[in-house]
Amino acid sequence: MKAPRPKAPPARAPRRWRTPPPLTRGSETLEGMDILREVGGDAGILLWQSYRNVMLWASSEPEERGKMFSPEAGRKRLAELLEAQVPAQIVDSLVTVGRMIGSPGAGHGEAVAEACAAIGTWADREGAQATALAFRQAAALSAPMNAAFAYAVGKLARRRGEAPRAETWFRHAVMIGRQSGDWTSYSQAYISLGNMLRERGNLPAAQRMHVKALRAARRKGLRHVQGKALHELFIIATETGRNDQAEQYAKQAFKAYGPQHDLLPTLAHDVAYFWMDQGDFARVIPVFEALLPHFATPPLRMTVLSHIARAAGGTGQRDLFRKSWVEVTRMAKDPDTITVQAGALLELGQGAASLGEWDRAEQAAQQALRVAKERGEAKYRMGAEALLEHVQSGRSSQAAVASQRQPSSGAQAADWLAGEMVRSLEAAVAA
Repeated sequence: MKAPRPKAPPARAPRRWRTPPPLTRGSETLEGMDILREVGGDAGILLWQSYRNVMLWASSEPEERGKMFSPEAGRKRLAELLEAQVPAQIVDSLVTVGRMIGSPGAGHGEAVAEACAAIGTWADREGAQATALAFRQAAALSAPMNAAFAYAVGKLARRRGEAPRAETWFRHAVMIGRQSGDWTSYSQAYISLGNMLRERGNLPAAQRMHVKALRAARRKGLRHVQGKALHELFIIATETGRNDQAEQYAKQAFKAYGPQHDLLPTLAHDVAYFWMDQGDFARVIPVFEALLPHFATPPLRMTVLSHIARAAGGTGQRDLFRKSWVEVTRMAKDPDTITVQAGALLELGQGAASLGEWDRAEQAAQQALRVAKERGEAKYRMGAEALLEHVQSGRSSQAAVASQRQPSSGAQAADWLAGEMVRSLEAAVAA
């Protein structure tokens, strides 16, 4: 007699992702009221009404939408649009919403979502960020399976400093991206969540988010997203003292980005600054010099020049240091550079101290201290005070530390990466 076959285990039900509904309200007392404050006039009233109409329509069940508005509501709205003073860039989008009001039971989801997204883009360009956020949310709710729209809400909310709202939308984008197969939005949302966690100091959780993004991007062949995830993992590795792993992430990020990627200059800057903090001053000077044409705005240029000054001091290149000193101190008089002045002046002082130019080091440190106090920048205030103490005792803490540092164990690989980054940056300028 044959033994009975064991029963096959029951098939697992597909896993369903559940996240709390994303936040759609901030501190405003009446939904959409910020639209009236930012835009005003006929356009503001019509935008506010349209936003409220879309939010009501999007939050209702499809079978309930048919009788949501009065039979004349759509025709009346279109007539109001003809008489109102409305920017030409948003007329078509408002017409689309008006048509939805006229026949709310028809399938308007994607059209209404695209119209709201277009209004959001216009409002963002006009500096009306609350209006932009409102309509990006309306777009995401009108097309509930569009992960890219959800991700866009999170990005704008984060830019506005609304961290709780941003986090809920990023998690929503992860869920929708997984369900709809939009792996780009899925991965990008995980990267954004990781960045928010890193800013809060939760580096282990941030690393987990970036690893999830990297795995999805690798599975789906999304090289640009791979590059970004690896770039963020590099930053976390530097902040946690895992220098050898940071070197590996930097090399992988460079390869994933490729030589023409828009974010290559940012990666090159971050990697070169990491090397400079390790005392590898000679390696970074060509990288920073190659970055200057890419960082043309006054704050960015001042920052890179201050790095060159610090590295020149560390390598004893007095002429290059003094050339950078002249330009950085001149740019420190420009009000447009105020956001980076304390950090740049501190770097300048460190370079001067490495050369034993104590008067210059003290001058830069005092100026950095003044700016840092005025702006409440505690990190730079403490750095400037520490540098002044060492200047007063006739020596520089930065020079002493740098003299004890050795190049990283992977010096050959780092030299290769530095050379490749310089060639790519120079080729991009020449193209």
